[in-house]
Order: sequence, then structure tokens, then C-alpha cells
Amino acid sequence: MGRGEERARAGTEGALAVRSALVNKIIDVSCVDGPGNRTAIFFQGCNFRCEYCHNPETIEVCRHCGVCVSGCPAGALSMAGGKVAWDEGKCVACDRCIEVCPYSASPRVKEMTAEQVARRIEANRPFIRGVTVSGGECSLQRDFLLELFPLVREMGLTTLMDSNGGLPL
Repeated sequence: MGRGEERARAGTEGALAVRSALVNKIIDVSCVDGPGNRTAIFFQGCNFRCEYCHNPETIEVCRHCGVCVSGCPAGALSMAGGKVAWDEGKCVACDRCIEVCPYSASPRVKEMTAEQVARRIEANRPFIRGVTVSGGECSLQRDFLLELFPLVREMGLTTLMDSNGGLPL
């Protein structure tokens, strides 16, 4: 289940799978995504198509059609190996890529493991009470969250899900 991929850890026989998820953005310190200051993690992809969606750019997953590449005024997008590649260092967050995309999807996503996300959260720990996951639809990333949430709780932080409730957990 989920948009993340499972892959074996390199070089180890019979190792546990590493799950990754498509992360649209991480807000390091948010005061509107739950009680107290929190790190908010927004995943890409949703199973609903709500007209009133607060984050409509997170609904669809990039299909790598490349339309956005020529639409990017900063040159932050390119095609590499048949996929849209995003250079975060060049990006000016103008959202032109989303405006020109025929699917209204954001190409500005990162495939991240639970450990990578946890390291980002750890840097915020002195300033936050917990972590909120949203999207898109965070429950599409169920298996990823089963890896991430224990790591977050080990830091002494709380975890919340902002979900549409459309999938069984």
C-alpha cells in the first residue's frame, strides 16, 4: 500500500525493506497543524479529488510528461532518464510548474525514507511538541508511517495524522 517503494538495503542478505514516500514539503515549525509548534509533513498523492482541497497540488502524482520543464522560468526542472528532475537550489517556488501541468501535480517532491525524515525532524526538536502528517492523503503512506512514527515517538514527540478517513488503517 502507498506510493512509496520498498527496496532491500544494499549489501545485506535478508535485510528489512526500506520504505520511501513522496514528500511534497516539510514545514519545520508550524503553529497551525495541531497543538503547539509542530513539524508538518505533506505527502504527494490523494485518493479523493475534493473541490475545496487546501493543498490541491498534492492530489496527483507527477506523471513525468515534461510539460512543466519548459514552463519553469528559473530552469529548476529538467528531464533525466524519462523523469522530471527538480533542482531545489534553482527553484524560486513560483508554482508555474503546477499552473502549466495538465494534471495540476507538483514536480517539486522528494522521495525520502523514514530515517531521512526523522533526521529533519530531529533538527527541529528543541522548537516543536510533535509532528503532523498530511497531504495529499497521508494514510496512502501507511507502511511508511509505521516506520516513521516510532522514530518520532522515541524523540519524545507526539504524532498526528490529518487524514480524509477514506482508507482503513
